[in-house]
Amino acid sequence: TRPTRTSPSACWAAEVIRRAALPAFVVVAAVTLAGCGGGSGSSRPAAGGSGSSSSSSSPGSGSSSAVVDGVRLTAPGSKLTLGQTAKLSWKPDQKTVGVIALSVTKLQKVPIRTFSAWRLGKATQQATPYFVRATVRNLGRTNLSGKPVPLYLLDGRNTLLQASTFQARFAPCPSRPLPARFRHDKRASVCLVYFAPDHGKLVAISFRPTQDFDAITWKGKVSDPKHTKHKKH
Repeated sequence: TRPTRTSPSACWAAEVIRRAALPAFVVVAAVTLAGCGGGSGSSRPAAGGSGSSSSSSSPGSGSSSAVVDGVRLTAPGSKLTLGQTAKLSWKPDQKTVGVIALSVTKLQKVPIRTFSAWRLGKATQQATPYFVRATVRNLGRTNLSGKPVPLYLLDGRNTLLQASTFQARFAPCPSRPLPARFRHDKRASVCLVYFAPDHGKLVAISFRPTQDFDAITWKGKVSDPKHTKHKKH
């Protein structure tokens, strides 16, 4: 069966990750860690998130392929291991088609105390955080500056989880979109943060831009949290 997923759109003040009865192609709401609403007087950033559904016709879910001389795209459904590179085409918005070389290089389970400087809702406190590191190279001529890396975490419940974002700086794993001036042949190393609900388990990292796309996945050893050094915000 295909995984389910939801997408983020608004701030939550309390519970950050929720499950909802949504159509087949949904991703569990990501966490947005930031001040939500402002004026609270707190010196600690607040946590927020969302739970609205998305469809394959929305921006960022297109699957149009771009042709680049000398680039053979990785076949849909390919199963890769950490460090292997996939060559991919995807449509991050209605006017952009990008071609990239993407490699997932490290999977890291981290303790929830890593986010001790942030206010977390009860649901998020029961989640398992993961850092996922990847490298990206722009193979096409499209400027991909500011585009999110199209990767999801697949958990043990066959649910796709979207990467969280930070409105304030989070040095251990910034979870940011591709950098400015990310044009042809530019390279970037990225780190994405995911929260797997209910002490969830990372099964694979998935590239699946549309509902009907046969996902390309990466699997590999998840590093032991005992070896993770805690770094305060």
